Amino acid sequence: MAIRLRYLAFLLLGWLLMAPNYAGAAGPFTYRLPQGPGLDPAAVTVVGQPQTHHIVRYENLYKIARDYDLGFWELAKFHRSLDHFYLPWETDITIPTQWIIPQVAHPPGYLINVAELRGYRFFPEKHEVWTFPIGIGVFEYKTPIGKHFRVQSKSVNPGWHIPKGLQAKYGMSYMPPGDDCPVGHRWMGLSHYGLHGTHAPMGVGRLVSHGCIRHYPEDIEKLFDMTPVGTSVEMIYEPVKFGFLQGRTYVEVHEDIYQRIPDMLQYALKKLHDQNLASRINWNRFLQAVEESTGAPVDITR
Repeated sequence: MAIRLRYLAFLLLGWLLMAPNYAGAAGPFTYRLPQGPGLDPAAVTVVGQPQTHHIVRYENLYKIARDYDLGFWELAKFHRSLDHFYLPWETDITIPTQWIIPQVAHPPGYLINVAELRGYRFFPEKHEVWTFPIGIGVFEYKTPIGKHFRVQSKSVNPGWHIPKGLQAKYGMSYMPPGDDCPVGHRWMGLSHYGLHGTHAPMGVGRLVSHGCIRHYPEDIEKLFDMTPVGTSVEMIYEPVKFGFLQGRTYVEVHEDIYQRIPDMLQYALKKLHDQNLASRINWNRFLQAVEESTGAPVDITR
């Protein structure tokens, strides 16, 4: 009996270690946008805090990313030296759960930064923001950039009207609701595109769709509940962001996933000068941040 109880306890411990812990949605965070170019000591546009994760046996980067509400690339590019599936268990790694809010003078209800595969749900009246990782369009079917939308419709357990280019692959023009439906269990329509869930969470944080914006199932439920019909949605492409926290200056640089920027260093330098920050930074840290493009905020205060 004692041996059996120990065996059952071992199985239970293993299940607890491997069970999903999908917290879902980072936020709410309090923010304060800068009042103009240059350093604004009162501005708060760096939100969240890095965390530490202790790797246990059989974990992989896909699972860890979802546990911390990160997209896959968001974690994998921060830890480029790690194999995605064969991790050094019983070691600690940093989880980059800190972000710079994209600097937009008048943020919409939901701001999608395609370049970083992440969306920001703003509540300006409370100075609060939530942030969600997303999956976006593949290179041949890019998610639209520079577009302004409004949420036109919302649906629970939607079916999928399959684009003509994919109907031959699926053998149908409409897929009914269900666990195998690629749009998941929530849909918010934006004209020809949509914000939705997914039946394949490993695609969040990657280029996977025909232009629509995918979210983790637990994230789209929160976003769905906090986003009424009529909410404004804007899509931008900003791989270089500057932010402020406690009077310090940060930069966050992402890879040019859609190959829109011929020279990332020149692009970053122009943004630096446009914001009148060139005289206030540590240039070695800034240049290293641009070169490494980890996608995480780097303190470049001089």
